[in-house]
Amino acid sequence: MSADVFAEVAREPGVPKPDPILVADAIRRSFGGLAAVDVAHVEVQRNTITALIGPNGAGKTTFFNLLTGFDTPSTGTWHFNGMSMSGASPYKAARRGMVRTFQLTKSLTRMTVIENMRLGATGQGGERLWARAVQVPVA
Repeated sequence: MSADVFAEVAREPGVPKPDPILVADAIRRSFGGLAAVDVAHVEVQRNTITALIGPNGAGKTTFFNLLTGFDTPSTGTWHFNGMSMSGASPYKAARRGMVRTFQLTKSLTRMTVIENMRLGATGQGGERLWARAVQVPVA
């Protein structure tokens, strides 16, 4: 994707993107009286690399857990690739194309880089030739 896609996009947080793959609104997760995640609006542009940075304890992992169905938000809605992901279980999120990796990588140290990458790339056509030929749609 060319940088030209962002030519008309204002350079400030939260602005609408030309072709977002992920759009999240009013995502909030509280533990007791502590708000671990409080995101008003975020969009991630398709075919780009996007970083989420912050100090330890800022809620980055909790935010990803919410988006991928590993935790339930107190409030909020989000869409991935045009489909509502609110309330989707982790396996349904993965089947729709939203996969994640975990921070605990020690168990994967004996694997090659490509083997580690394949863990998050399930359902690719090359994994099962017959399934690729049949191509059953995933809900």
